[in-house]
Order: sequence, then C-alpha cells, then structure tokens
Amino acid sequence: MKNIAIIGGGLSGVCCAYYLDKFSGINSKKFNIDLIEKDLEFAKNKFGKFQYGQEIYDNGWHGSVSEQGALFYLIIELGLHRYLMRSSDTKKVFYTKEGIKYLPEKMLYGYPLDKSELLLSDLFTFKEKISILYNMHNTLEDENIQQLTVEEFFKENLNEHIYNKLIEPLLTSHYGSEVSLQNMVSLMPELSFLTIQREDISKVLQEMYNRKVIDNITIGSEYRLKFTLKSFVETLESNFSDKVFLETHRKVEKIEKQGDRYLVYSNGSIYEYDYVILTLNHNSFLPWFDNDSRVKEFYNHLSYVSNIVVTFVFKREELHINREIGEIIFPSDASKYVTKLEYVSNKWIDIKMSGIQIVRAFVNRQDAVETLTNKTDEEIQDLLIEEMREVHGFVGNIERYYVSRITNNYRFCDNYYNDNINEFNEYIKEKYPNLYIIGNSKKATNIENTILEAKETAKEILESIK
Repeated sequence: MKNIAIIGGGLSGVCCAYYLDKFSGINSKKFNIDLIEKDLEFAKNKFGKFQYGQEIYDNGWHGSVSEQGALFYLIIELGLHRYLMRSSDTKKVFYTKEGIKYLPEKMLYGYPLDKSELLLSDLFTFKEKISILYNMHNTLEDENIQQLTVEEFFKENLNEHIYNKLIEPLLTSHYGSEVSLQNMVSLMPELSFLTIQREDISKVLQEMYNRKVIDNITIGSEYRLKFTLKSFVETLESNFSDKVFLETHRKVEKIEKQGDRYLVYSNGSIYEYDYVILTLNHNSFLPWFDNDSRVKEFYNHLSYVSNIVVTFVFKREELHINREIGEIIFPSDASKYVTKLEYVSNKWIDIKMSGIQIVRAFVNRQDAVETLTNKTDEEIQDLLIEEMREVHGFVGNIERYYVSRITNNYRFCDNYYNDNINEFNEYIKEKYPNLYIIGNSKKATNIENTILEAKETAKEILESIK
C-alpha cells in the first residue's frame, strides 16, 4: 500500500487528488492520499465570491468556462452540466481616444485571418492600412521561435501596427496581464507549434477557424457557472472515495528525503510518504529546500502576475449601458487603470431572476495593479467608476461593489522560465524521485492549465506504482 501526500488544498491539489482517486479505481491501484491544507477549509479565499440576497456569485478573475476546455469536461464528468449556462452572444470592442471601435470578426489566437477586414477596420489609419497591405505576413525561421517573446513573434510574423493596435491589448485582456515580454512558446504553445510545423500558418489557422476550434479567444461557446468555483472544489471533495483523507488545519513545517521515501513534519508529528505533491506557492515550500541552491536559484528568478477584479452590482433599472457589448478592451495608451470591462448580465442569464445587473472591471496592466493594490477598496471603486462613465457616459447608481485582490495569481511566462524549466524538471526527477511540484509554481497560467497539469501528474504517478 503506497501513501501519497498532496500539500496544498487549492484547485490544483483537490483536482490532483480527484484524478488519482478516479484513475486508481480503473487501474486497481492501491494507495492512500492525504490532502493537507494549513487553513480550516480547502481553497479558502482562493476564489473571490460575494452574496446578494440568497444567491452567491463568483468574483474571481477567471470569468467564464470555455466549451471543450478541461474545466468544461470535468463539470460534465461530475454530472453538473445543468449548472452550466450558455452565454448569449456579445461583441468585444476596443475603447480608443476616438471612441468605441469594433474588432474584426475572423480571428484566432488573437491572429487576424482576413486582410480585407483589417483594411476596412477603423482601428487603423490610412497610412497604417497601406503598411499592412504591403507587409501582412512574414515567415519565421524555425530556430528562432524558442526564444521569441510574444511581441517579437507577432512583429516578425505580422505587421507591427497590427500587434500594437489590435493583438497586444486583446491578448493582455484575455490573459489578465501584459503579454509583450512573456515567452511565446510558454504562453501560447499551440500557436508556436503550428508555426514550427507548417510554413503557411495563415492556412492552418484558417482551417482551425473553419472547424470551429474552441481553444482561442474570439470564437466558440462560452458558459457561466450557476455555482462558484469554491463550491466546485467542494463538489470534487464530495466525490472522493475512502482512499482520500482530508487534513485541514494541518501545517507542514518541512519535508525531508530519507532513502526512497519522504518524511513530512507536520503539527509536531512526522509522517512517511512514498509520493509527495507540492501544489502551494513556492514562497511557502522554498524553506524546505534551504540546502538546495539549484531549487532556490530557479524559484528566485520566477515572477508572478497579480490581478484586481472589481464587481459592480446595479439594480436592474439603474444600469444604462450598451447591452450588445460584452467586453470593452483598453489599449495601453487609452486608459490608466482599466484594461477590460465585462458586462456580465448579457452573458449570465440567470441574473435576470434576481433583479440586478452586474458589471466587472478587470485591472490587467501590472503597473496599474501594483499602484492600486495599496489603495483602499473605496478609492479603487471611485477610479474605475470614473473610467466607466468616460466610456459609457451616464452609468447609473451602484447598489454594491466588491474588490478582489489576487496576488501571485499565476506565473509570468518569461524567457528565463522557458530556458530553464526542462532542465529543472530533470533535476527534480533525479534528485527528488516521486516528488512533484505543480500549480502556479510550475505550469499553471490559468484554470484550464491547472486542471490539465493535475490530471497529467495523477496519470504519471499511477503509471509508476507497481
């Protein structure tokens, strides 16, 4: 009988425990899992939420569920499909100094597919359109792609004006942080892979678009949850078998390798495990590797993205904005703080029953997040409301607002990470066999990646158990 410790009770840890438990039944593998969390409950404060009347709503940075994504399939697997509501179709628009501008329709991974749409778009000046006409697509050298940042990739593969005016604000809005200096392969592996495999990337992307590929940022079905992500984590827990032991309010002081097993020092006691999975932030577990300069060096160079999300609640008759607009995206030079407004009520149909309207403001530019983090909730609300009124004119009277600050939300995909991650993985495998590091200290840059990584880790562990 093998013993497995999962340290950290957020989405990553709970998903990993779920998949280990599920797959073990299929493969008849025997082991016990201790899911260890230092707080009194799992995923405490990991996901923002608020209550209005009898209903509890998410106030997290994630916003929605993509069809055919990992979270979507897991919800279906759990039999929760009745709690998925398909969002109504709304339009993404840009807010510029000249007012609202509409996005081109045919796009995939932020990549414009139709040259004529770009030339007709009022996002670009006449001179820029001439430049686009003569220099739309280039061909990348395969050997360069591994080192390119997102900005370098698009500027070498497309016209510079397209990147600055269209792609950069669109991707920054989608990923929740500036993308320009992030590594292309780490952040957008699918697009990088296509570029390396096929010279005519436009043709490949067009084929994907025609097949209604969902894993992109402009087409495909989008869903809302009728429950919070916190309650989703609790649903996963309720599906655990008796192989999984939930250990809350249990603080881990350190871990120590002893032969082919690991000693976990916790709450004054010592526990032995065959496998250890670390899902918490590296700042929490780095002291356990105090004598390992290689681990400390890797994580001392790792950067994270933080987010601020503000949810505004209006009484139904009080909100006066354009109902066709689902998201408003701000280019870097158009606004000091807000980089995306999302009119949730157009997408979240269930809200109509409660007599309220909801608008979310996502602060995605990192310098703005750092500035606003030190301000009070009221100061943040005042700044964002002022900007909302600049965009919409008269907005209406706010019933309530909720500010969610999420620090170190996920890793920043820089070139250092991309250059060193494979070597670091090999080092961990050799030096610490059967120890795994997952979550926002490893692959996770969004919820989809978090779930996929947990699933892959569970499969790898089960394959190693004899």
